[in-house]
Amino acid sequence: MRERELEWHEVAGLLDSVQAGKAATLLVDGEPGTGKTRLLDESAATAGERGIAVLRGAPEELGELVPCGILFETLDLRLDPGSRALEALRTGFEERATAPVLAVLDDLQWADPATLVALRTLHGLLELQPIGWLLSRSTASEQDQSASLFDLLERHGAGRVRLSSLSPSAAVALATDTLGVEPDPETLALVDAAGGNPLLIIALLTGLRDEGQVDEGQVLDGIALRVPDRFIRVVRHWIDGLSTVARNLVETAAVLGRSFDPEQAAALLGTTPAALLPAVKESMAAGILAATAHDLAFRHELVRLVVAERVPPPVRLALLGQVDLVAVVDTAIAEGRLREAEQLVRGGLAENSFAHASTHSLAELRCVLSDVMYLTGSLEEAMREAETVLAVPDLPGHIRDRALLVRLSTMTRLRSDGASVRAYAQEVVEGGCRHGAVLTAAALIALAETERDEGRLTDALALAADARQLTGANVSAVHPYDARLASAAMLTDFHRLDEARLLVEDAREDMSAHGHHAWEADISALVARSELLEGRLDGAASEAERALSLAADRATPLPAAVATAVLATVTLRRGDLRAAARHMAGLDGDSPGHALLTAQITEASDGPLAAMPLLAGLLERQRSTLAVNPTASAWLVRVALAVDDREVAKTIVATAEELEAVNPGVLALTASAAHARGLLDGDRDALTQAAARSDDMWGKASATEDLGVLLAADGRHDDAVGSLDRALAIYHEIGSVRDSARVRKRLRGMGVRHRHWSYADRPVCGWGSLTETELNVSLLVADGWSNREVAEQMFISAHTVAFHLRHVYRKLQINSRVELTRLVTIRGRDEPGD
Repeated sequence: MRERELEWHEVAGLLDSVQAGKAATLLVDGEPGTGKTRLLDESAATAGERGIAVLRGAPEELGELVPCGILFETLDLRLDPGSRALEALRTGFEERATAPVLAVLDDLQWADPATLVALRTLHGLLELQPIGWLLSRSTASEQDQSASLFDLLERHGAGRVRLSSLSPSAAVALATDTLGVEPDPETLALVDAAGGNPLLIIALLTGLRDEGQVDEGQVLDGIALRVPDRFIRVVRHWIDGLSTVARNLVETAAVLGRSFDPEQAAALLGTTPAALLPAVKESMAAGILAATAHDLAFRHELVRLVVAERVPPPVRLALLGQVDLVAVVDTAIAEGRLREAEQLVRGGLAENSFAHASTHSLAELRCVLSDVMYLTGSLEEAMREAETVLAVPDLPGHIRDRALLVRLSTMTRLRSDGASVRAYAQEVVEGGCRHGAVLTAAALIALAETERDEGRLTDALALAADARQLTGANVSAVHPYDARLASAAMLTDFHRLDEARLLVEDAREDMSAHGHHAWEADISALVARSELLEGRLDGAASEAERALSLAADRATPLPAAVATAVLATVTLRRGDLRAAARHMAGLDGDSPGHALLTAQITEASDGPLAAMPLLAGLLERQRSTLAVNPTASAWLVRVALAVDDREVAKTIVATAEELEAVNPGVLALTASAAHARGLLDGDRDALTQAAARSDDMWGKASATEDLGVLLAADGRHDDAVGSLDRALAIYHEIGSVRDSARVRKRLRGMGVRHRHWSYADRPVCGWGSLTETELNVSLLVADGWSNREVAEQMFISAHTVAFHLRHVYRKLQINSRVELTRLVTIRGRDEPGD
């Protein structure tokens, strides 16, 4: 059983007491589907193995026909109408208790009152007998008397365990157990929507497999996953067990979305929130609904979808017609349910019920659709919808401003001409009295971004601060966090990480308090960038992976692009060039950051000559490239000098120094200019200044390494070794494996050798036995690299590669590169350890 160690410990204690000749009781309760019956089955089997006699029983779901019938059936006794039932039951249990006995009674929520009273009485009458009582009930209803029995027995010393949903990792493990292999990401996304409920997960995956939607854990080609019938039957049975009022609440709420306002649901049901309270409690006890800080929400998104589909379409439309559809959609947007928001709006636009809607009502729906399209990255459609809305005469101000906001944001994302964006944003700012604060703030952010791209960082930050001040902490706005997140991104660009962190933490706290999950991916992407700049590659990769997971779930491409770039940088520094290239393959190639990373990966793989043709676009946008990526100046100069293009190197140095002059006091730009000048002129003082001023850990190590190279060329051996040692220490600290290997090679050429391995308590074979170097060799070889290519990338000799490869073969008990590739594929590249 997955993740039930604590519960199993309680079961073991119960069995120990019974074997020791003592009476003991363990109560098990939990939501439907959390594994109560499975726990009882495993406990009964273990009791049998330990020589304990087992008595099993459970009442019928529709109730017992005869009072105490479950107890007589458990004891295999015939009920004599003329006898005293309690005395007969007592005698029956005593006769079987000549040796240790375990009485296992399931689903007591369906037991009749007489059975529950008899159980309470028998506990007292049989307390000296070696009888163990293992009793379970579902929390699906708070009204049944089994809850009172359990509370009473617990007060008198009975043990109690409450089964809860599985953690995400345990849910994945259960899915793997069910299918025999780990499911692919698309299937796992459905598993995640089951909310960790074991019954739902098993029903879902078994149903998908039985219906031929998945095979060997993979979605079959051309199949669009749908909820299987088996899962639907489980949910319907679950819902049908609710009272009529609770069932009506759940079905009505399912139409409103993942979360809903209790007052809105009460209004639709023609009642009050107070009158609805018992139904709310029943639905929560059943594990269907949960309370958040501000509203109620479905525990499992797949359950909600099944329940919503159960409501006939005409009724669904009538319900939506009674609510403010725009408010429902905006709630879905704020909670990150963008696909659902799109479906709601498109359904609203398509319905005949809107045939007589006002022009402005239809315009507002199209405006909301344009917003959703922008957030999901469908920029052209977003712009078309916004322009359609803006063509409607006499628009109310809030609709016009929202459409203008989408137009402005989309222009910026589509990388329209900077002058056009500036002119449009300036027009909005100057007409501030005609616009709301959100639109004016967005215009200020757009102006800030144009200032940043032109290298005026101080002005950019001032404009961003004005935008933050204008919107404040207004979390009820359409886009409540845009100004704060844009400001945090700029502060991160300029390496003012402490200030950025405060803004991010403030925004994250607000998001958590208000259930605004749509921007969580943006937060993780920002944190990933900060972690990267501070030299914490593990933290950067972890946050980037989280951002990608959130972005995929909510269909938000912008944070996904940022997170992917972070992962590409991490893998580049760790020396896995193929992985870095794979990360970049699906990204937009128009951004300076993308072009820079692509060129850096190409240079690392194929040398500076191959990278130079990729730099044309970057050289045309040097100011924006170096403003956002200050450490790029030294890399660009180094590549240009490597191909003897000194004129390009001079241009880059001039741009870096111009940025420094325009932005006094920005340490990142001071270090950038000094590093570039030091490389161009062979200036030791400039490189020393760059190393001292850099607030980017990798940039500091890079400048220190370049100083060491220059000192070595000048014949200052000891000073060069000291500088290279300092660079190596920083690279090692931040986990930049590729850079560390390069510096070691430089030191070896100067007659200095450093161990690049560490002793650890490792097993003698298997993945866990490999050293870091052996692991890196394995990954590159599995990617198809020859020994010579691996040697070039790891800055060691081909003989050394062959030496490490022999050790890998021995430890993994294989004999060929083909077998190694197969093992890497099976284990997965991200977690090759045991």
